[in-house]
Parts: sequence; structure tokens; C-alpha cells
Amino acid sequence: MKQLAAIALLLALALPARAEAPQHPPGRVVSINLCADILAADLAAPGTLKSVFRLGRDPGDSPVAHLLQDIPPNDGRLEDILPFAPDLVLAHEWSSPFTLDLIRRIGVPVATVKDARSFADIRANIRTVAAALGRKERGEAVIAEFDAAMEAARREGDGPTAILYQDLGSAVTPNSILGRILAHTGFRNVVTAENAVGLVYPGIEDVIALRPELFALGIYRPDAPSQANALLEHPALRLYRERYASEVDLPARDWTCSTRFVAGIAARLAAAHDTMMAEREHSASETSSLAKNKGVIPAKAETLSTSRVRFAADVQARSDQ
Repeated sequence: MKQLAAIALLLALALPARAEAPQHPPGRVVSINLCADILAADLAAPGTLKSVFRLGRDPGDSPVAHLLQDIPPNDGRLEDILPFAPDLVLAHEWSSPFTLDLIRRIGVPVATVKDARSFADIRANIRTVAAALGRKERGEAVIAEFDAAMEAARREGDGPTAILYQDLGSAVTPNSILGRILAHTGFRNVVTAENAVGLVYPGIEDVIALRPELFALGIYRPDAPSQANALLEHPALRLYRERYASEVDLPARDWTCSTRFVAGIAARLAAAHDTMMAEREHSASETSSLAKNKGVIPAKAETLSTSRVRFAADVQARSDQ
């Protein structure tokens, strides 16, 4: 393997960089990044994908793992790539620039995808990879499927409040891709701050004070105990989740890399929205009917401060047990 790397380095020094646009559809494609794997599995012609990044075959990380089990894995290193004699390498904007430069210098075209922060970015990544593969029609078909799924998940109106809570106590901001999906499916994100990262880290007290009606949990490998998700087991947060909020799990593999598979996240949130709105209407109808039958005016819903007092009493009672 070291010999291969040395040969590649010599070739890179001897050859000028070449243009990346292929003259014909590539037949030996190597993907060296999970995000590129997901797109390639959707878009590449059968038999042309020769190697994928190792995480692309892991069901915990990849929504297309079942499609890639028979394709050899790689670690994104030059010595992993060269044996496949690729005529196209798919990578990410954060892939090693040194590796990508060497690949280009030995005459292999490289197509890179970017982190998607919007639905438009998702479409752009699909088009980038589809064009590199010579599969533009397939790319447009995938985009049409994505758009149809997202339209089916669209919800309007004054919906429930929600927080999309992730590992290490992080919560998504409105300008992140998951924050946009929350809004798209009719929820009001209790997190209002925005930043370039798309995440904030509220304390447990802050989360409870925000009173989200829905806890959407985007936890990486939730069945594997870790410090990253241990915060969810805090007694106060657990009590709030159990008694005062609805909850939906969002599989990490569907939102990893923000590909078209986020439509599955949108579908789960839309279903949760519909259930919560139906429960809200049913509760309002029951209250109105009861008040009418008894000839009384329904009391106002408990105030936020009263609710906090009741919640604090519940926490104290549980700790005393």
C-alpha cells in the first residue's frame, strides 16, 4: 500500500491537474465519504460503484446500508482508492484536500458534495453527483420524489411547540436543516436563536422552562449507552418527557448528511403533528361539552407559572420516594 501511495505521489508531481468533467459516464466510481455514499447509492448506474466509505455499509449510520453490503469498503485513504482504478471519485468538501489534490493530479475526476443547510442544498447535491455520474435524468427523478414527499409532510397553522433534542444536550436552531423541517411540518421551535453551526446547548432548566409540547429526539445510536445521550436520563428531564410532552424518535441515519432521506424525518414529524392536533381538538371538544352540560364556563388552562409549580412539586415528590 505504501508503494501505491509513493507511485501516486510521483505521478502527481509529474502530471498537471486535469479538468474534472468526464467525456463519458464513469464506469468505476469510488466514494470516500458517507454523504457521497448515500447519494451514489441512489444515483449510480448498476455495477459502476466499486467501493464506498466504510460507514456507508453500517445500518446505524447509513439509510442505504442494505444496498451497499456487497461493495468493498474503504477508509478514504489514497492506498484504499488506487487499487480500484477509479474514473471518478466522490468526496465531501471536508475530505482531505491533500488526498483529493493527488487524485486530481493523476487524472481522476473528483466530484464533491457540501453540507446541506436547506432543501435547495439537498437538490443541489443531488444534481452535482448526478451530473458527475452522467445520470442527470435519474437525479431529477430523485429530486421529484423528494419534493413530493416533503410536500406531503407540509403542515400549516398554529401548531404545537417543539424542541429537536440531540446528543450532548444540543438542540437544533431554526436555520438548521432539521429546524427548517420542524417548521415545514407545522411545529413552532422553542429555540429561537440562530448561528452558523445550527445547534445550541440549553441547560436542562432552560429546556423545561421553554415548555415544548413535543420532544423530537435525534439521538445517535440511542440503544448504545454513552455519555452523549446520558443527559436524557436526568430525573427532571425524564419526568417532563414522560408526563408533559409527546415524543418522537428520529433515526440518526435519516438525518445524517442531510440527504433526501430527511423526508423520512419530515414524515415522522408530520404524523406526530397530526396526532397532537387531533388530541388537542378532542380535548377542546370534551371540555366544551362538559361545560355545556354542567352549565359552566370552562376554566382557563393553567398558566405557565402554575404548571411550573406543579412540575416542581412532581420532581420533589419523586426525589423523596
